[in-house]
Amino acid sequence: MPLRGKRILLGVSGSVAAYKAVEILRGLQRRGADVQVAMTEVATKFVSTLTFEALSHRKVHTELFPESGDPDVVHVRVADWPDLMVVAPATANLIGKLANGLADDLLTCTLLAGDCPLVVAP
Repeated sequence: MPLRGKRILLGVSGSVAAYKAVEILRGLQRRGADVQVAMTEVATKFVSTLTFEALSHRKVHTELFPESGDPDVVHVRVADWPDLMVVAPATANLIGKLANGLADDLLTCTLLAGDCPLVVAP
């Protein structure tokens, strides 16, 4: 399925399977998608942000309130960007938060603020 010109936000949550998100990113790019990555803090313990930044050529979003002093509401800006959001891997914890409308980190706030289709893959 060609994805040329599509903007996809890849959400990565804290699971041992987080390393598989690297191959998902590459697969989306091979199909022509422009991919941006948002990660939970725990996900960064399994795969570094540098890995995703090097492959996506974009800043990886991890902090709800970055220390940069940027007055912008980061999760709203990130949520407005994609045509599609994909979370892989999605932990049971993240799925439970989404199901109950809980938003306590950048990734969950972004996913709940988005108005594009969302694919959640455990």
